[in-house]
Amino acid sequence: MLAFREALAEMKWQAKRWLGDAVECLDEEGEEHVVGLENLYRRARREERETWPALIADFLRRIHAAEKAAQIDAKLADVADQLMLRIGPSMIAVADKLKVWCRPLEGTSLFVNLVIDQPDTMSYVTEEMMNTSNQPADHWYEHALANLRQRTSPENLEVVHSESGISLCSTGDAYDATRSLLVEMLMPQMPDAGCLVAIPSRDELLVLPLTAEALPHVHLMKLLAEKNYRSAPYSVSDEVYWVRQGHWQAFPMTIRGEEITVRPPDEFLTFFPKPNDDPETTQ
Repeated sequence: MLAFREALAEMKWQAKRWLGDAVECLDEEGEEHVVGLENLYRRARREERETWPALIADFLRRIHAAEKAAQIDAKLADVADQLMLRIGPSMIAVADKLKVWCRPLEGTSLFVNLVIDQPDTMSYVTEEMMNTSNQPADHWYEHALANLRQRTSPENLEVVHSESGISLCSTGDAYDATRSLLVEMLMPQMPDAGCLVAIPSRDELLVLPLTAEALPHVHLMKLLAEKNYRSAPYSVSDEVYWVRQGHWQAFPMTIRGEEITVRPPDEFLTFFPKPNDDPETTQ
């Protein structure tokens, strides 16, 4: 917090309102900016503490540049080729003018946002920009999804655990978690039962194709999701999801010491029935 205040002073910004895990700031021109603190701290803690004020000030400059660019390119038609999608938790509540457009990712507690991708940063598409675009939200959503497809290849998904078949997509372009929307493109030989997906952070997509051989290893997805969610910047979710033919469902697993309890959805048991018809499995 001290480093953040020092960075604000260097930028000649003011902290208008503290929102718990975010700060509503005013820049030199009196424009409002909402800065999330959790991801900023996750980035900063990897560096020496004496560098934090400079690191945070640089982050604030990037925010300012991104939001300025968004104001210049306020017409979505002008930036259609830069539109991308971002998956994450719900956004911090802000003033109506800055309210970010989103739609729920059905079957999860997550949301999908539209963003304008720029060389060094990105900016979120606001509801105001959407409302003045003269096109329905589905139009821009599909356009952004097409842009993501152009940047995605099955080669982006690599097996990282041969025994289980767990694969990882981590290109580092800030859209790996979003590639979970294209998981069947990434894995053309998808089993009929689909796959388990974990997206601990924006730069990590874990996929486990569901086969009989993979079942003894499903708990690894939860272990990886929780571990990486706690440590990675830009965290998304510590949950595991069952994805089949574009349909998402939570795949509940809990970890208590050495015990992991798996409670698959009822529909899952049509592909992998248990002899005792017990939907709960403890490993």
